[in-house]
Amino acid sequence: MIKVRIKDLEFSKVICGTNPIYARSHFSNARDNEYKNRFDNQRIEHMIEQCIKMGINTIESSANERIWNILCKMREKTDETIRFIGSTRIDNTSEMKGHNKKLSFLIQNRADVCIIHSQFVDRPRKNDTIRGLDSFVDKVHEAGLLVGISTHKVETVEICEKKKLGIDLYMFPLNLFGFVYPGYSGNETVEQRVNLVRSIQKPFILMKVLGAGRIPPDEGLMFIAENSKSTDLISIGFGTENEINESVRLIQKYF
Repeated sequence: MIKVRIKDLEFSKVICGTNPIYARSHFSNARDNEYKNRFDNQRIEHMIEQCIKMGINTIESSANERIWNILCKMREKTDETIRFIGSTRIDNTSEMKGHNKKLSFLIQNRADVCIIHSQFVDRPRKNDTIRGLDSFVDKVHEAGLLVGISTHKVETVEICEKKKLGIDLYMFPLNLFGFVYPGYSGNETVEQRVNLVRSIQKPFILMKVLGAGRIPPDEGLMFIAENSKSTDLISIGFGTENEINESVRLIQKYF
């Protein structure tokens, strides 16, 4: 597996997203229910074991006790590095509510990257100020950790760069269809998204690269190979071990 170095840390080019684990398919209620029934803790552990076997050393997830406990258990069983990119997303995976609480959890548990979620940074605003973001960034950097934001909007990345907020990386949707999530109200074009990713030197974690199951992996990953930087990571939510194997094979082919 190709590795990407960000500051002093080395991440696998492909990282394991967790939307399937949490039954968030962005596709249908039937698929959500199927994921929900499939992913008990034992199955999650098995999926992560397969990721590690295939050279994927990084898990990306909203901050919650369940995934953290699983990762701690697995770190005890292997000599391989398992990195954790955690976000402040507020959801039903945890009783923690509030981005401040989630961020404190990530800092306390030394997440490799602390991501301030789009729920916080993409809030409606009257001007180009993202209220409170600078203090979150300072808090993470004071702890000696990497900080990123997850955003669906081109505008949000541009504001962070204009304000020089010290973001280390961006988590951002990119795919050949321009899919973000069902009901997304933004009007950014695929070309605008590509231009943003390629024009900013900082690394991106590219998500929704397969359009939540709408894009065949060979087409989707070829598009990403042609339209991303060598320093960008690719987040894929795997539903099966076969999907892990297929994605890694295609990454090796196109990158």
